[in-house]
Amino acid sequence: MRTFPKALGTFRKIVEERGQWLRGRPFGELKELASQPVERITVESRPATIGIIALPLPSGGLQIVVQGFLEHRFFPGKSVALDGFYKYPDETTAPMSAEEFWAFD
Repeated sequence: MRTFPKALGTFRKIVEERGQWLRGRPFGELKELASQPVERITVESRPATIGIIALPLPSGGLQIVVQGFLEHRFFPGKSVALDGFYKYPDETTAPMSAEEFWAFD
């Protein structure tokens, strides 16, 4: 039994796909993401936005977070979808823990 709207499942998949694509991008390209505008899309007739956050780490790496907001259909508010990882100058990646995403809700 589905416990959340179909549009939210679709939206989460879109955000996860953006994260997967970004994991394959070179470190130098990811450094430039901070200046990217927010992407506005429609998911099953519901407005949504997807933004990419690139935060520098003291180690020289980057924390990359894909943050999406999907408007609720029948009441005020938004659902949040997140994906993220760490990327280092040697092109290696590391996952973020679930707790680390709390800062981006």
